[in-house]
Amino acid sequence: MNIRKNFEAVFLTAAALGLVASYATAASRPVEIVQQDAAVLIDSTVHVVVVKAPRLSVAEKAGLN
Repeated sequence: MNIRKNFEAVFLTAAALGLVASYATAASRPVEIVQQDAAVLIDSTVHVVVVKAPRLSVAEKAGLN
């Protein structure tokens, strides 16, 4: 099948199939969202790294190259 000659038919078929699938799944039950306490979602074992260093001067930056 030469897809360049039949690209319009391929596109319309794909669009029609997408519409049918969208319509068929629209009647399905929606996803239920469970609400949880915010305190449960906080993880106290998260590690935080803080880097403290002075900024390099222009001469120090030039010396690194």
